[in-house]
Amino acid sequence: MRTDEPRSPFLRHAARRVRTLPEWVGPVIIVGLRLVLDVWILHHGFTHVSDDDYSRTTISELFAHAPRLDPSGTSWLPLPFWIEGTLLALFGRSLGVARIIAAGLSAAGSALPYCAMRSSGTSRICALTASCIAALLPWNVWLGVATVPDGWVGALTAAGVIGALGARRHRGAWAIALLAASLSRYETWSACAVVASMSLLDGIRHRDLPRASTTIGLSALGPGLWMMWNAHAHGSMVHFLSRVSAFRRAVGAAAEPMSTKLVGYPTALWVESSEVVVLGIAAIIGLALFSDIRERWARPTVVGGAILVFLVIGDVGDGAPTHHPARALVAFGWLLVAAGVDAIRAIFDRLSEFAPTLRLVLVLVCACVGATWCVLLPERWKAAPGRSPWDDRSVQISRGLELRKSDVERIVVTPCQFEHFALMAAWGRPERALVGRATGGPPTSECPRIDIESDNRR
Repeated sequence: MRTDEPRSPFLRHAARRVRTLPEWVGPVIIVGLRLVLDVWILHHGFTHVSDDDYSRTTISELFAHAPRLDPSGTSWLPLPFWIEGTLLALFGRSLGVARIIAAGLSAAGSALPYCAMRSSGTSRICALTASCIAALLPWNVWLGVATVPDGWVGALTAAGVIGALGARRHRGAWAIALLAASLSRYETWSACAVVASMSLLDGIRHRDLPRASTTIGLSALGPGLWMMWNAHAHGSMVHFLSRVSAFRRAVGAAAEPMSTKLVGYPTALWVESSEVVVLGIAAIIGLALFSDIRERWARPTVVGGAILVFLVIGDVGDGAPTHHPARALVAFGWLLVAAGVDAIRAIFDRLSEFAPTLRLVLVLVCACVGATWCVLLPERWKAAPGRSPWDDRSVQISRGLELRKSDVERIVVTPCQFEHFALMAAWGRPERALVGRATGGPPTSECPRIDIESDNRR
């Protein structure tokens, strides 16, 4: 006779106590864990992933000063700047406020996949375990406190996929999450396309197209609106691809051999998030063996695979993100972790019927592996991007804070490369800066050169 109850009376009692806890306890635990991690990693010196962090903060500060529909005016999607810029306008334009906003949004976003898993029938323990594992992954930890305005998008995307395809109720609400994600990062577009296609097939199969149309429409709305805007503002629906390709050619990323581009994202996933690959293998085993895992995770796993394929194709066509490929795989990681943890649960349940001794051995092995993983994580968190002497922006930030104290009215900036964004983000008044052509030199502590208009100092 099959049972999901543990054989040990103590474990049975503990499992029942967990199931009787209020539903809000899970999200509170996840958010609390993320906030504790934020404090820890900031205490250990984390500042930023790349100059893009400060560049995007600068754009948000400009939006706070003068809102406009397309805050960046380039290829970056607008929603993160709308959100962060609005909050900066309310609470003040500074790096400190930007970091608090990023940490708060990322912590709150980490609870969304838990909610989506619960709405699709995943057990509370599985949903909580998967969410905590994903929240502990280095890239989620780093992006949780970087001043980028979109560190929460990976979790939002995964939640939208899980909920839109598997939630028992309120699928339209989860499709809204996908709409928000599609206006934030491009890799979510592949997820939106696959979710819309699957919803269309569901509507045809069940003869319920009106109900499916909400998910289809919301999933496709973001990409459609952005391409229409590009056609209006730049004369091409895919103008953003041209900008990304031009930048990749300028920095030499387009010159990489085809073999490197084909394996770049899978290699980054294995090197920087090998636990995701291991749990992905567990998910594949679960999909092959158990009908409930197939019902819950077959389609979200396909969507995750579509994100990976989309990024590889983009890399081959010089339209993918230029730096830190693992960063774009955060949503894929959330999906594989969730499916893998649920698959391991199913494997343990089946072994409890036919091979309880083997189940106990595997539980002990997983416990040892998990404990070792937790012990090793802090060193991985410390090995964050942006920690090399080349990436040090402490001097630029200090200079920006000095400009802020001096209440300088207007400056002329001559950057070496992209280091000036840290200075302008710390200053908090980027609309008062005139940025000249970069010299191309190494970003030393003397960079950028600042000329203060003498007749404008109060």
